[in-house]
Amino acid sequence: MTARGISRRTIAGGRSAFRSALLAGAALSALALAPSVAHAQASLGELGANVSVPAGSQLFLEADTVTYDSDRSVVTAAGGVQINYGGYKLVARNIVYDQASRRLVASGDVELVEPGGNRIYADSIDVTDDFANGFVEALRIETPDNTRFAAGQAVRGPGQRTTFEQGVYTACEACKQHPERPPTWQVKARRIVWDQDRKVIRYYGARLELFGAPLAYLPYFATPDPTVKRQSGLLAPSFKSSSKTGFGVRIPYYFALDDSSDLTIAGTPYSKQGFLAEAEYRKAFENGYFTLQTAGISQRDPTAFDDFRYDGVSINQDFPGENRGMVGTTGRFALSDRWTFGWDVLAQSDNNFSNNYEIENFNRVYHTSEIYLTGLGDQSFFDLRAQKFDVQTQNRLTQDVQPYVLPTLDYQYIDENPVLGGQVTYDVNVTNLRRDATSPGYLLLCQSAFIENGVCSTANGFPYRTDVFRRNSLEGDYSRATTQAEWRRTFTTSGGLLLTPSLSARADVYRADMSAVGYPYGNLPLGLGGVDVDEAGLRGMATAGLEARYPWLIETSNSSHVITPIAQLLVRPDETAAGRLPNEDAQSLVFNAGNLFSEDKFSGYDRIEGGTRANVGVQYSGVFGAGYAIDALIGQSFHLAGENPYAQVDYALVGFESGLQNDRSDYVSAITLATPIGVSLGAQGRFDKDSLDVNRADLMGGVSYKRLDTSVVYSLIGAQPTYGFPVDRHQVTTAATLRVTDQIKTFGSLSYDIENAQIIDRSFGVGYADECFSLIAEYKNTSDRYNLTSAQTKVMFKLSLRTLADADFGYGLGSN
Repeated sequence: MTARGISRRTIAGGRSAFRSALLAGAALSALALAPSVAHAQASLGELGANVSVPAGSQLFLEADTVTYDSDRSVVTAAGGVQINYGGYKLVARNIVYDQASRRLVASGDVELVEPGGNRIYADSIDVTDDFANGFVEALRIETPDNTRFAAGQAVRGPGQRTTFEQGVYTACEACKQHPERPPTWQVKARRIVWDQDRKVIRYYGARLELFGAPLAYLPYFATPDPTVKRQSGLLAPSFKSSSKTGFGVRIPYYFALDDSSDLTIAGTPYSKQGFLAEAEYRKAFENGYFTLQTAGISQRDPTAFDDFRYDGVSINQDFPGENRGMVGTTGRFALSDRWTFGWDVLAQSDNNFSNNYEIENFNRVYHTSEIYLTGLGDQSFFDLRAQKFDVQTQNRLTQDVQPYVLPTLDYQYIDENPVLGGQVTYDVNVTNLRRDATSPGYLLLCQSAFIENGVCSTANGFPYRTDVFRRNSLEGDYSRATTQAEWRRTFTTSGGLLLTPSLSARADVYRADMSAVGYPYGNLPLGLGGVDVDEAGLRGMATAGLEARYPWLIETSNSSHVITPIAQLLVRPDETAAGRLPNEDAQSLVFNAGNLFSEDKFSGYDRIEGGTRANVGVQYSGVFGAGYAIDALIGQSFHLAGENPYAQVDYALVGFESGLQNDRSDYVSAITLATPIGVSLGAQGRFDKDSLDVNRADLMGGVSYKRLDTSVVYSLIGAQPTYGFPVDRHQVTTAATLRVTDQIKTFGSLSYDIENAQIIDRSFGVGYADECFSLIAEYKNTSDRYNLTSAQTKVMFKLSLRTLADADFGYGLGSN
């Protein structure tokens, strides 16, 4: 036997195979010019085929001692052994390489890092010299995406396949404070086979454990390996249940069609309604994507959905038939760095199918189907879209009155070049809509009560919600095109007075052919017999404005205060055709401190503020100490000349009881307080111009302290008999979130109608989330929008095990 050794040093060798390179490198360094070198070099070509390391890879070996036994062709390295070869990195206390058997045995705190980033820890490894096949004792594997395998014994091979006997898999890290505790979740199996060639993990005799407790047992299942982002196969099932559909299990199957498209099909058998089939196709492009989704069912019991009634009368009407279905599609494409084209379209057999069966992506109560084109320039904005509004409720009347907007166009451009030293802004709006039905629903809901002066009274106990009002809608066609230009410039005098003159001009062309029957507004000029609008023509408006602000600064040693009196004058003619045209986009009018100094307080284009008006107020801003700040505003609006547009009757009755209907408006105010200790307060109100009674108020408060976030909002809206609200309305909404620990969070919210002593909606839940696991449980109860005696209740659970599965369960308790 011939053997020689060297002390610690680095040895380098190379060719195409690890086995030859290890032998050659050790021999060349240990034996220098010994005769065995020729044999070692000759073996490089013989043994260089069918290995897993790249050809031409260089081997680097470092150890305290290296011994080569030329008689037995065995290389032994001991003491802090490190090997780098073909992307593999191996660390161990001892290594023995047998050229004859082509096997490498590493022992003592073995760590092997594979080219893909997997880290393998073991007591000992017995593998072929290309790392392709072998046996491992006390194995633990950590992948780059932080998943882990462990087993008492494992076999590597053939190919890139590892078999774990009595294996364990998890995506959770061990607790640093208590490493003896089990991970949040883990899969224990009689055998786990990780096939890295096919990128799949198979589990035989598997038991899922959650916090160390058994949760489920499966004789067999398979998942993609952690490196796979997309792979065809069964997805985790989800569980659904409601009083109308019964219990259902949704089983989806995923097809990875190619690198840019996929398909998911799913089937859900419901115990009460039968089999629901679904399919979703998705396609990605370099500049965007599109999806196509469909679902359908032949129902066993369609009458289960016809329970939206009052006094035996079906408000739902024409309840869903036996066959129900939907087709939906979405898309978004970047035509350039400035232009975007897209769509979101839903077509279904009835207005509530997608919501009833919780069709993903389309199960919102309020969904807008639209096609759009948007553009954004340096000083401009363009938005063109066609829209259809989907209201997914049991009340089909609500859906019938929704218009088709075909199309609406908004364009704004701010001139880059000053004109007379001021800024010029151009606005364009074009709207065309059609509504196929008017809404007799208000009268229907009031049939069991009584109408007094056009008001749906609650004298006989009819339980309507006091926080909503349902206006009638006109059926027919309406078109309007608006162009507007505004010039504005601010001058600062030597005394600090800020003067801002402004000029604006607007022109409209319109055509309206609309009508409605049964208008329930009693003594109002519209009457109860109905309306018929047949108008076409032009209208315009010109406005000259001047705003003056005079800020006063007061500073002390630890505070600063700015008091700013503000006065604004707007001079213009009366609104043309006031009240004679449909009002589709300017129905939301809330007069408050936020729009006190707006040139036009109507929210849209269909109404125009006319007449001469003055707005006055005082603004205050204060900063105290380190981080305390107060902002406040109080003011009033005065109608000086011409017709008051907020006292004019239109088909939506906008302006009545708004606080602006008189020549002298109600007072409006707002105040906010910010603190550095996590407390924020705010209030805004509208007070009667004569008695100072509160006509509208909103009080807001919030606390963020350590792990607690809370908010409360109280709203008061004074009686508005014109709109069907003969009494004041009070509502309070609260919400809170408590982060119990870094992983556990509780949350809840509550809205309460004080006038009716009725909960409007409430929800509460708890969530847990860490690096590998999340669970959310939530309870929701929401009263019907128009009938407080009816409420929808739902319980939802969502479970996510990172890299393994996602599952959710929802149970709808239906109306009560």
